[in-house]
Amino acid sequence: MAEPRTTTERLFERYNTYSRRPVVDDPRVRRVVFKAFRRTLGPWLPPERTAHTLDVGCGEGAFLAFLRDLGYTNLYGFDISPENVAICHRLGLEFVRPFDALQIDEFPGPEGGFDAIFALDLIEHLPKERAAEFLEKVRARLRPGGYVVLQTPNAGYLLAGYHRYYDLSHEFILTEKSARDLLMVAGFRNEDIEIRPAWNATTPLGYLREIYLRALHRLVFLAEGASRPRIPTKNLLIRARSR
Repeated sequence: MAEPRTTTERLFERYNTYSRRPVVDDPRVRRVVFKAFRRTLGPWLPPERTAHTLDVGCGEGAFLAFLRDLGYTNLYGFDISPENVAICHRLGLEFVRPFDALQIDEFPGPEGGFDAIFALDLIEHLPKERAAEFLEKVRARLRPGGYVVLQTPNAGYLLAGYHRYYDLSHEFILTEKSARDLLMVAGFRNEDIEIRPAWNATTPLGYLREIYLRALHRLVFLAEGASRPRIPTKNLLIRARSR
């Protein structure tokens, strides 16, 4: 008798249907999402448009579509959800294929490794006991001087508990410290790891909310003293370079 499907396996089969995330085939969604990408990830995009760039767990293809619009030519992507892969193909990203992030060491790629690997909103979906293994495999797929960029929920955010359980497939979330610890356990050097806020507002009201969040975060965490979390945003942005 076949093993019953887990809750997460059932969720990933039709992830977009269950998560109800917007798709960038809507021009209005596209404008907002691409503007947020420019602000949030712009400084960490590969400088060369020919860079071999992989999007792990690419979802509905929003970030790959953004890179394509910027003129990047050597793009790779995969997602575990067949529904998400189909949406990517509908957007013209025919190179996206179904694949499991935990098997990234087997994913076809360029000789010499990738220049940049992005894993946005992904690591929190992996079993915690396999997160270091995944990042170790990512490090092995980078060329010397290449880097990985992660975005993941911030456990130091004031509403972290809500966002931890907002998605049924979230397994764990990280603080600034535990994110650095995890990357070091996976073999990255401390001096090669950068962690910064994921500020993504694109409207005047959004910028006002960010000012409010900064002030409220400082006030709430005064009691923690020197150990308080420094990053107030909902997500952490992390970059780690390979040597």
